[in-house]
Amino acid sequence: MSSQSWIRKAIGQFLWIAGILSVASSPLSVHAQAIAAARGGSSLQGGGYFSFFHPDYGSNTLYGFGAYVDLNVGSHWGAEGEIRYLRFNETYQVYEDNYLLGLRYRWHFNRLQPYVKFLLGNGQFNYPFGLAHGGYFMLAPGGGLDLRLNHRFTLRAIDYEYQHWGNFSGSSLSPNGFSSGISYRFF
Repeated sequence: MSSQSWIRKAIGQFLWIAGILSVASSPLSVHAQAIAAARGGSSLQGGGYFSFFHPDYGSNTLYGFGAYVDLNVGSHWGAEGEIRYLRFNETYQVYEDNYLLGLRYRWHFNRLQPYVKFLLGNGQFNYPFGLAHGGYFMLAPGGGLDLRLNHRFTLRAIDYEYQHWGNFSGSSLSPNGFSSGISYRFF
């Protein structure tokens, strides 16, 4: 499967799933709009997390830390930016770093906020024994569940991301993994 056809298929599947979930939750979203409107509609929050990823290169699991920023516009749509450094549990000095930005759609069920996201960005890969280092364009669909602890703090209970690194050494790379963390709402 070519890189372009995989990208089209991934985007199509993401939009299909987001559309189905949007229609399925429409009666609930009417209630959620009243909550968001009472709070002013938009918000900015930033936080950190711990991640563990299967790098799709070798048999180990990489661990690391990262940071994210969510800009929520209205009650459902928002933008998300992530930086992740997977530098622990390296084998032969192989590690991955991610720099991602994209869209996020969330639902509100009291304090629970499930979401889906589609991010684009750059993946940095360090080859075995530090012989080479490369940067690759990547797509990262994913989703998760946030738990609002109070007006300022939100627990990112679980975040799953499936990444596709196109044109990775003449092939492709598909790391995937989970993250958990906490964020602070600035406004």
